[in-house]
Amino acid sequence: MSALHLPTLTEYSIPAGAAPPSMTRFGSDALVEHYLRNVLKIQYILADPSIRNFIMPLADHEPTYHAICFLSSVHRHRMGGALRIMADDEEAVHRDNTKRALEVALNKSGGFSEGDAMAGLHCVSSYLFSGGRGPWEYFLNVARRWVSDILRNPNHNQSLQGVLLNSGESTRFIIRTTMWFDVIASVSLCQTPHFLVEYRELFGGQHAFISGEGYGSPSFSMMSVMGCDNRTFLSLAEISALAEWKERQIRTGRLSAPELVKRGQEIEKELLNTFDTDSECTQTFTNSEEADLDARRRLTAEVFRASARVYLHSVLSGDYPACPEIAEGVRDTIAALKRVPADQPLSSRSVVRSVVFPICIAGCLTDDKSQRQFLMAKLQEQEAESVGNCSEVQNVIKSVWRERDRKRIAVSWRDVMKANGPILLV
Repeated sequence: MSALHLPTLTEYSIPAGAAPPSMTRFGSDALVEHYLRNVLKIQYILADPSIRNFIMPLADHEPTYHAICFLSSVHRHRMGGALRIMADDEEAVHRDNTKRALEVALNKSGGFSEGDAMAGLHCVSSYLFSGGRGPWEYFLNVARRWVSDILRNPNHNQSLQGVLLNSGESTRFIIRTTMWFDVIASVSLCQTPHFLVEYRELFGGQHAFISGEGYGSPSFSMMSVMGCDNRTFLSLAEISALAEWKERQIRTGRLSAPELVKRGQEIEKELLNTFDTDSECTQTFTNSEEADLDARRRLTAEVFRASARVYLHSVLSGDYPACPEIAEGVRDTIAALKRVPADQPLSSRSVVRSVVFPICIAGCLTDDKSQRQFLMAKLQEQEAESVGNCSEVQNVIKSVWRERDRKRIAVSWRDVMKANGPILLV
């Protein structure tokens, strides 16, 4: 795997060696308080609330501190006057300062720290909050490089499973969150995930299902980060890799349809024909809030599992809504969404916000009027939040519909999505 490079952010570039700009104490304190009160609870909506215990101590690290201020400023700006902290002109200066401070702090030649990685993830969230477009991959690469240093350390004398199990809570959280963003980014960019080899070792074979205080414990599961079981997570990574392989074979005139189908069938057989989240969440709940969080994660996992089949068969058969396997996958995805209790706003909101990618791909690959209306309504429900990428995703889906309805041909949802810069579908 080639090294990850961090190109200069031309949009926010400043002279090399410049000192980070100063920040007014009032502005920074107000934004940190805003983060604690309003942002953290929606940033990682399916994660355990205990993440607060390590996220805030990491804020003592300068880039993380600036990133929290940046994220809070973006959130406040998106919410408008409802959460006003300071005058618009003062906030604009502060937002620019945080961007510049991060550019200085992160654009360095040495290795990155855990605090740098957390800062990168906060910045990725800031772009998710404001529509999902922008230079988010730059900041994701900060976290990727730190994860690469951890997982690919030649001095390790233990398995990757051992590395995770012997790491602290904050390290495990940052690693798994980076993994999640890495895989979803690979979908948007039609690239093989950076850590595919590591995913195969961590989540392939028996490691996806070993239960108890081991590889299947909540501390090792993607369920406790983003509500996606390990096998489905690995399937998404493998499908992205297959999609890139297919495109590469087409460009070189060497695509073998039988080989493509064979590879796809192996993914479906090994990773998508069984579904058992119990082995990843064996734990005793001490209160109803924990039980409710577990239920929301399981509902989310069902949606991801169904949509993974849509994704797989769109790679195998093309973007044809009438393809039987795609049509079945869309129906299963909608059925999973309908199992989310409509009379429980918190459950509905948290699940739907977590499954933007499944809604996007299912929406793009249906011509059924009632299915279109249902999926669009789910995205529209989230617009009241004023943050996130649901509006951008709606635009992508509608653009796919218009082009397919007008031309009566297959329309690549990826090409439409990338037309104005790739969206991170988280």
